[in-house]
Amino acid sequence: MKTKPTAKALAALVASALMPALAQAGEESPHKLELKVRGVHFDRSFETSSRDRTQSALGLQLNYESPYFADAIGFGVSGFSVTRLASSGLVTTDVLSVGGDGEFHDTFGQIAQAFVKLKHRDLLELKLGRQLHDSMLLTSSNSRAVPNTYSGGSAVVTPMKGLTLHGAIYDRWSRRAQSDFERFATDRSAQGAIDHVAVLGAEYKSGPVAVEFEYLNSKDFLTKMGLVGSYTFSLAEKQKLKLTGGVHTSRDAGSLFISGSESAELDDEDRFPAGARSDNDGRGVYVDVDWSFGNLALGAALAKFDGAWIEDNFAGDHGMNPFPTGGVLADMTNNDETVWMVRASYNWKDYINGLRTTVKYKNGTGARNSHVGTLGRADENEFEVDARYQIPLVKGLNLRYRYLRYTSDKVGRVDGVLEDNTDHRIYLDYSYRFF
Repeated sequence: MKTKPTAKALAALVASALMPALAQAGEESPHKLELKVRGVHFDRSFETSSRDRTQSALGLQLNYESPYFADAIGFGVSGFSVTRLASSGLVTTDVLSVGGDGEFHDTFGQIAQAFVKLKHRDLLELKLGRQLHDSMLLTSSNSRAVPNTYSGGSAVVTPMKGLTLHGAIYDRWSRRAQSDFERFATDRSAQGAIDHVAVLGAEYKSGPVAVEFEYLNSKDFLTKMGLVGSYTFSLAEKQKLKLTGGVHTSRDAGSLFISGSESAELDDEDRFPAGARSDNDGRGVYVDVDWSFGNLALGAALAKFDGAWIEDNFAGDHGMNPFPTGGVLADMTNNDETVWMVRASYNWKDYINGLRTTVKYKNGTGARNSHVGTLGRADENEFEVDARYQIPLVKGLNLRYRYLRYTSDKVGRVDGVLEDNTDHRIYLDYSYRFF
């Protein structure tokens, strides 16, 4: 077992760096200082029992962000740490960090965010350094003890009311269960093979209309494009009906896209020898409808894929799946696959204040081997129950339980379709805003 900087040491480091700025902070201070605590427990069971495991961890975040001094410049810094609480079964990275000796780290910590922010009136905002990112095709996933972060630069431009342009370019990232920042790579390359990952996008909102576009380039490896539009109808008795449609593509983009470079989703080893230049031209389209009235919301979606749509942008990334039909345990974006989804959400505030539940079922049929269709076919489905409880007795305390059950029926080889597995995920979150 290995130990890296402890939570106390990390918090002390961040706090000492911030004391000059905090000394003048009052009750209405424009400074922001927040503590986030997360207890997380994963219990995972697989068709192959040797893969079964449980992992529990405590994640801590201490986040500080300054105001804009002279209405032009500011900074932010965050310390993250993860401490192992318990584990059993297969030693692999889910919630916990695994060292080179094949053992879990007892604890690790890092300065996960450290950025300078610049502003020009209400037109332009820049952020340089380590930071969180959240957009259509690239995100800082928050499904583990702490989120992953990126190192580079990002910008947001607001040229007119309702229209927002954004862009970012990153050359390093920190995994959500690791303590170090590393270069981007593929499943077949050494560290640093992907020089950078960049996104460029636009979003327009006007009344009931919303349109969003984003382009992603993982240098010499993969390009993606997404276009999503929605319209919200206001109906009688405060009911709302939202219709959404989207199209997403993923294509090979250069010399790094070789056979096996995206081993978890593509079957290109069936067509190309190891190390040979591969190709992919995947596209997915979907429609989604959501009807809300009172405490109840009902929804349904349908997606169709031509070629395999690749979720991961680089090795180790679990991507951002923009499809409402996308699975949690499996992508459900395979070649020739048709996926439908139904969901129901209910706010139990009239009976149990703070409780919300969501039930989803996703079913995919017709998936085929991504390069030689005759070598594999499969069907798959995922059932999910998501219960969230905002505990009234303690402000900022939230409990979440997520049940996921995935099953598949596969003949031959379709790498994007997994074996049967079941997850129980529990999160206990507490956040405290000092000012």
